[in-house]
Amino acid sequence: MNEATAPACACGGTATEGQLMERLDEVLTEYQGRPGALIPVLQIAQGIFGYLPETVLKRVALRMGKSYSEVAGVVSFYAFFSTQPRGRHVIRVCLGTACYVRGGKQVLETMRKELGIEVGQTSADGLFSLEVARCFGACGLAPAMCIDEEVYKRVRPARIREILATYRGIAAPAAAAAGAPTALSRKPARRPATKKPAAKKAAAKKGVKVHG
Repeated sequence: MNEATAPACACGGTATEGQLMERLDEVLTEYQGRPGALIPVLQIAQGIFGYLPETVLKRVALRMGKSYSEVAGVVSFYAFFSTQPRGRHVIRVCLGTACYVRGGKQVLETMRKELGIEVGQTSADGLFSLEVARCFGACGLAPAMCIDEEVYKRVRPARIREILATYRGIAAPAAAAAGAPTALSRKPARRPATKKPAAKKAAAKKGVKVHG
């Protein structure tokens, strides 16, 4: 982890790796010796670093008197822990029984193609991380997925691009933003008025109906 990717500190600057490690050491000192403290410590550590790199896992194992394999095993068991940097928005596609049967797999495949990443990876622009989940408690409205804390129900693969666009902050086309008429708002041009022949005009004045 380098200074360029370190989370911002409260003062608005960017914390160095050393500063982040100092924060972690303070947490480890506070929780050291407490029974059942491993998971809370890992949660706080992930909050500090944004993820759990190997150096952090080793520091936690050393200070808490546990083996590295035990700490790494806990991290790999729980889905909310990540050993890779996460994007600004975390996408979780439900693959529980109801969601899987009703199209959850297709939603996941479409999401993979749209983002160009696999499950567990982060998009090149750093915006999205893709994960899978087992159940959101919305089985009656499957398939479901969530982005951060927002749950989307009855998701159709055709909607994926539209949903992602709201998080990408894609603006409206320049023409529409400037107030120019778009293809949907443009009114059809009026046909130029045709002049009636003089004979028809005269007949019309007399109340005679002219055909042709």
